[in-house]
Amino acid sequence: MAGITVDGLVKDFSGKTAVNGVSFEVGEGEFLALVGPSGCGKTTTLRLLVGLEAATSGEIRFGDRVVNDIRPRDRNIGMVFQDYAIFPHLTVFENIGYGLRSRRVPGREIKPRVEEAARTFRIDQLLRRKPRQLSGGQRQRVALARAMVRDASVYLYDEPLSNLDAQLRHQAREDIMTLHREKERPTVYVTHDQSEAMAMGDRIAVMRDGQIQQIGTGAELYERPKSLFVAHFIGTPSINLFDVELRADEDRILAVGEAFSLVLPPRLREAVAGHLGRLVKVGVRPEHLHVPKLAPFEVTADNTLHGLVRVIEPTATGSSVYLSTPDEPGVDFVATFKVRMPASYLDQEVPLAIDLDHLHLFDAETEASLTYGSSHAVS
Repeated sequence: MAGITVDGLVKDFSGKTAVNGVSFEVGEGEFLALVGPSGCGKTTTLRLLVGLEAATSGEIRFGDRVVNDIRPRDRNIGMVFQDYAIFPHLTVFENIGYGLRSRRVPGREIKPRVEEAARTFRIDQLLRRKPRQLSGGQRQRVALARAMVRDASVYLYDEPLSNLDAQLRHQAREDIMTLHREKERPTVYVTHDQSEAMAMGDRIAVMRDGQIQQIGTGAELYERPKSLFVAHFIGTPSINLFDVELRADEDRILAVGEAFSLVLPPRLREAVAGHLGRLVKVGVRPEHLHVPKLAPFEVTADNTLHGLVRVIEPTATGSSVYLSTPDEPGVDFVATFKVRMPASYLDQEVPLAIDLDHLHLFDAETEASLTYGSSHAVS
């Protein structure tokens, strides 16, 4: 099995295009997380891979094999669904071994394979129970064990953790990665949770309105987003955005807004040369706002932003501080610090230093990145 190739995939439903020209590759043993908001087309894309929906156009290949016209049962897929899809009238043992029995695998082979999968997911003591006797986390492990016993060519996951609470989700992530390391097969994992995608995926594909916006590692998407949507979707808390006008001032380029006037670093001059006199959006990650006396760079009026402290939220590593610019109606933004900010700062105006080496600029109309355009971004 060499991998998965999706080329120009389109799916129309009664005149509405749910998937619009999607293309990507998943290498052998690679874990691709497909992430995006509700209605973006990610689950429809997965259903096309499974064969539960027929593509309007485009091609799906597993290795060198085109599977568009092949029935789901003949695509040799290990599938884990959001609602577990285990049979309530069967025991755990029977649920795990169901796919093997349906393929007429000899009984003497089924028992050891089921028991091995059950041990891997720590449910070997539950094999005689029915699903109604299991917790949500245990049911999820049954679904994972059922996928594991198959020697599938491809593994697909449709938001498998959305029905679990936070503690169980963390454990289930480990279980899924255990299955992935065991099988080393190409995997596509659909989720709406970007932190989940960042934690699990070798690469991440971000979808919006039926199209893939960008594919890359979590670090690439976070540090070099190609569009405002990707920049805003990836990262918690989300990137701060400010409307500014680009102006030339002798040999400098200024980003002038109601909240601040920044001098852009030389590395950005060429990228923004065609946008002078136009409105653009400046993006600043929360961790790139610093208390001036702790900033790892020189602080001047050309890289300083003022904000009114509205909320101070303690975190495990410091604090998240929610502010708004002093002008009316004001722009809300957030800064994250590795120190605790005292409650005495509430409702106070404070200066913050912006790390210009990590500044993002976006075209206000197209939302395309000016900082990391098509020649810079990884796709």
